[in-house]
Amino acid sequence: MKLTNLMLSAFVAVFAMVACNKEDSTPEAKRLRTVEVSLDNVMITRGLAGDKINSGDAVYVGDFKIFLTDASGNEYTAKVVDGSAPAQTYWSKEDLAGGFALKNAQFHYVDPNCSKVVAVANLGRDITFAEYKALAALKVEDQQDQKTLVLYDEKTLAPAGTQHNDAAADGTTYVADVYKADLVLKPRVSRFEVDGFTVRFNETPKYNEIKISQIAFQNYYPLTSVVTGAESGTIVNHIENLTNQAEVYTWLDDAAKPSVWYRDYFDLTITPEKNSADTPDNLAYHIFSCNETPVFVIKLLADGQPAYLYSKGFFKTEGNQIVEVKEFEEGKIYRMSASGEVEKDGSIPIDEDDIDPMDRCLEITVDVVDWAVELVYPEF
Repeated sequence: MKLTNLMLSAFVAVFAMVACNKEDSTPEAKRLRTVEVSLDNVMITRGLAGDKINSGDAVYVGDFKIFLTDASGNEYTAKVVDGSAPAQTYWSKEDLAGGFALKNAQFHYVDPNCSKVVAVANLGRDITFAEYKALAALKVEDQQDQKTLVLYDEKTLAPAGTQHNDAAADGTTYVADVYKADLVLKPRVSRFEVDGFTVRFNETPKYNEIKISQIAFQNYYPLTSVVTGAESGTIVNHIENLTNQAEVYTWLDDAAKPSVWYRDYFDLTITPEKNSADTPDNLAYHIFSCNETPVFVIKLLADGQPAYLYSKGFFKTEGNQIVEVKEFEEGKIYRMSASGEVEKDGSIPIDEDDIDPMDRCLEITVDVVDWAVELVYPEF
């Protein structure tokens, strides 16, 4: 009898312990996951579209959305730490106004089949997973303002090597393996920055005065996919034949002077005594990243005679060598470089001998770094 009472007391004690602390005994392979997401390159701030971007500057984020998914394209949900409500996966401009920074944000009670995290920013609204998968292609003309560039990244989850002992609102506790994803949001564009021109005059100058009045940009894709970054559409060339003077001048002399993203007007005068001039504003042109080399077209007067130059390539310094840039990458800035001749980067260098009716090609030097900013120069 005493033994029976003792066993009953022990059973009641064990039952009480389990009722108060419902320990999770789920096999490891089927355990719910805790997912940690970090967006280390995000800066919640405002800037002007024409502001020069410095190397290592964070991208601008006005709103962003997080999706938990897998390689097959399934969506998974998450909850807050006590399981009482769905986890927040969209942050609006108003949410971010309070200085929110996403550093190691945690998503709890995630299905163990979840293997990937996707982040998309600056769409201006919350979207469903179905809407995300059906996002329309980005238009290049809509991706010219650095404050509103659509940003994207996706990463496969990696084990963090730690576990969480989480407690649900009903008192249940469970062990969750922690997985992490370090996202680096990038725009789908490369950025070209110009803030002036530098003419390299000969020891005995050929010209007394160079006036530069226009720069135009061409040879770029009109569309790209938000999700894959694949370019599409017919490559845009406003001037089909750059060696045809009549065609070039007809386009450059367009009296309407349309206000479009790929064309800027100014009035700069450069002389042997003052061989550099800055544009009134910092100029920037965004193209979808690709292996196609974009082209600058420059309109000028050399001692009053009409002339034009067009770039035939962009070059950068690697160690002690000058190499041609063959691929223009997402999230990189290609800044014109007249290194050693001007105090700041951004000036397009032009050799006086390039200003010749028989040779209108120009090679441009650029510097390339991560936004990334990369200094380069064009060859005309």
